[in-house]
Amino acid sequence: MSDENTEAAEQAAPEAKIAPEPAPAPVVRRQSVVMRTGSCDMRVGTGALDQLGNAARIAAGKPSRALLVSGDDIDAELTERCSRLLKDAGFAVSLTSVPAGRVARSIENVTALYQGLASEHVTADDPIVVVGDADVISLAIFAGATWHTGCPVVAVATTLDAVTDVTVTPRPIDAPAAPDMLVARGNARFMIADPSVFVSGDLTNSELMGRAVMVAGAVSAGENSFNELAVRADGVIAAAEDTLVAAILDITKSRARVVSSSALAMRQGILYGQAIGRALERAVESQHADAARYLVDENPGSARLFAEGLRIAARLAAAKQAPDDKLVDFVFTQDGLLEKLGLSEVACVIEPQALLDCLKAEEFSRSNRFMLALPLGFGRVRLTSVPDEMLLEHLSGWCKSRRKLARRRAREAAAVTEATEAPKTSVPETPVPEAPEQAN
Repeated sequence: MSDENTEAAEQAAPEAKIAPEPAPAPVVRRQSVVMRTGSCDMRVGTGALDQLGNAARIAAGKPSRALLVSGDDIDAELTERCSRLLKDAGFAVSLTSVPAGRVARSIENVTALYQGLASEHVTADDPIVVVGDADVISLAIFAGATWHTGCPVVAVATTLDAVTDVTVTPRPIDAPAAPDMLVARGNARFMIADPSVFVSGDLTNSELMGRAVMVAGAVSAGENSFNELAVRADGVIAAAEDTLVAAILDITKSRARVVSSSALAMRQGILYGQAIGRALERAVESQHADAARYLVDENPGSARLFAEGLRIAARLAAAKQAPDDKLVDFVFTQDGLLEKLGLSEVACVIEPQALLDCLKAEEFSRSNRFMLALPLGFGRVRLTSVPDEMLLEHLSGWCKSRRKLARRRAREAAAVTEATEAPKTSVPETPVPEAPEQAN
């Protein structure tokens, strides 16, 4: 064969293709969280949702039927995917939708869910599979715990707070004129948290609440947990999967250890910041009339108010234990971590006495004793009595600082508006002399 023919053959031959290396299989981390109400098998990581059918089959023992409950904000594609995974596992699937968000946790929605369970002939052996936010999952857990002798709940979390908070402490149900009062002893049998589902990148109230729960849980668990969370903060903010998954698993395990402790004093740690946060929600809803003069956060969200509850509780603890330099350092360290995680201070105009009244009303609706969960150190959150004088003094300081913040925001906004709307000073144009006519 001539050189020309050889060259032509080489050109005609297809290039050898190197097969690309297969992408590494997603890693789903598992963790069993043991609590006094039972255990929860957590599956966290990309690809965790694919294990839904297997999880439901384990929970049921023998696949028969499953009630699939989803929040009304859930994308139809996700609901259909969950339904398909359950059918492939051998379940006959019935679907029902409930309102998403805070309104989900009502006795009316519980009753509606009972009707769905009855009409579909769901037994104690059949699972409730729920897809949704923290409130929707809490609703399903309450219904599951009180249906027959209790039926298993398999949860697919779509928000960060659903994973960090509800896995350990499902939220209570509202009764008429008695919000947050109905609590059932139960938890999800499985909690599936797939970052492709619940990580949005948006600083929603659910995202911020998940971060606030992480901080509170780390403080209650101990200094090592807090320091570990501080190291992971950047990864949590960036939603880096490895870091976020590790933080979720560590915090849920730490919180479970707190609530399942045999020591009552230890279990009280789970209450850190809650009472003051709820009182702040009440107070913000009815801000002082002076608020109209300033730039306030009209709807700051429960997450930021919970974070403010952590700030106030830490300062009360430092005052109770004064002089204690370690607690003073703790106050500022916690402040820094909350701020870093996006839980900024709330600008509002509240009267100290009104806030104190809200706090007492909140506490006395739950107990005949007025005591607050205060961090006396890392891993030492305890119910502590606080004299009214000390409490009013610190609430006054907090109210004053937040009023100043609102006033400063109003001044800054006014300055920007004034600068934008101010007429521009025009410089008169210098007339250009006309050239003299040239004589012909």
